[in-house]
Amino acid sequence: MGDTQKTFKNFLKKKTPSLEFYDASAMFIVQFILQFMLQLIMMVLGYIIIADLLHADTTTQEGLDAVTKKFSAFTASTAGLTIITLMNEATMILSPLAYWKVKCFNVFKGIGFKRKVNGGQIAMTLPIALMLLMGFMPIANLFVNLVYMTGYKYTGANIVVDSFGKLVLFLVTTATIPAVCEEILHRGMIARAGSKISFVAGLILSSTIFAFMHGSPVQLVHQFFVGVVCSLVYYMTASIWIPILVHFFNNAITLIASYLNFVINDSTTINIPWWGFVLMCVIGIAGLIGCLIAMYVISYKKRVKEDLAKDTDTTINDTESQNEDILAQENTEEKAPACDSDNNIDTEVVYIGKRKKAIKVFQEKMAYLFTTPEQIEEEKRKQEEIESQLAEYSPEKREIFYSMQKEEDVELKKKNSRGIIFGLVVVFVIWLINTIGGYFG
Repeated sequence: MGDTQKTFKNFLKKKTPSLEFYDASAMFIVQFILQFMLQLIMMVLGYIIIADLLHADTTTQEGLDAVTKKFSAFTASTAGLTIITLMNEATMILSPLAYWKVKCFNVFKGIGFKRKVNGGQIAMTLPIALMLLMGFMPIANLFVNLVYMTGYKYTGANIVVDSFGKLVLFLVTTATIPAVCEEILHRGMIARAGSKISFVAGLILSSTIFAFMHGSPVQLVHQFFVGVVCSLVYYMTASIWIPILVHFFNNAITLIASYLNFVINDSTTINIPWWGFVLMCVIGIAGLIGCLIAMYVISYKKRVKEDLAKDTDTTINDTESQNEDILAQENTEEKAPACDSDNNIDTEVVYIGKRKKAIKVFQEKMAYLFTTPEQIEEEKRKQEEIESQLAEYSPEKREIFYSMQKEEDVELKKKNSRGIIFGLVVVFVIWLINTIGGYFG
């Protein structure tokens, strides 16, 4: 028995590793650690360089205050913002790369870089981003104003686009690069890994972590809805490029609007009456729902065409499905419920609530769109290999294997649960620290 268990343990270990949520959570925590370390190094080097340039003695309060003031001014400048942004975004790529190196499996495989997209999917990214801004920016602004009323002061740097040169620079540093790096980590890793728990869980976890990751109440609400929309289009298209485009347009539209407002009104703030915000909100949310439905229809038709392109495989799958249905029917007949004395079948009617039914439908639709035909074939091939190897063992040994596999699944759920807890706790604690700093800073 011991040799059999050892054999099956080795057999289970040989399975191709796949991205799980505890992997994504570990990458996210590593990213935070790398970001903190780089910021600390930057601050130390900055203080040393500035102290040397000012010939200031940092051992005295006067000298330390002078260096601190100069360093704060630098971090708020265009050059400082650019360096900090590039440094922070780099950690979102370095973390998965480091995890790949340590765990020795390619975490980028299946992220959707090579997933083909069509013109319709690409065309929908701009209107989705525009409707997203119109629909939820007013709600975010209302929330921010309420937070300011509590005495909170935003301590982060504000991006001021008061020249065409800055517009071009910020389109690269705060629109393009963050869209790529943040989507790779938050959608390509966190949302993708979360989808194995459920697509609802992946959407909520990815969006929540993405919102709190920005570190202040000012960006909390809008970034949450950005995360929701980017997760949805990622699941619909199975391509990381689509959420990247939505994220880019979301950032780019804001920058361009800020620049045009400065050119036209010579101001960096946009004054809109309350009824204008209400109108924007209604039009934006309605338009966003319509755009997401259009994206779903386009993606669904594309996915159906991919299935139809594999005529031979489809025929084989249909035959196998018929065989499975026959076996299922035979099993059902063998396990038919007993009849009572009046020959009525004693059955229990289970009512599924509308909410659970909606979640089930959403799960099934996203699973179909997010799983490519190639992935289905790969999973089928792996299952056939497992079945062919198990066929060589006796029923008792196969039972041991299935029992061990069930234990492994339970352990995996525990690991993912711990990953969820650690990931949420870390991001919330850091957000809370930054938020408290806004009240006492």
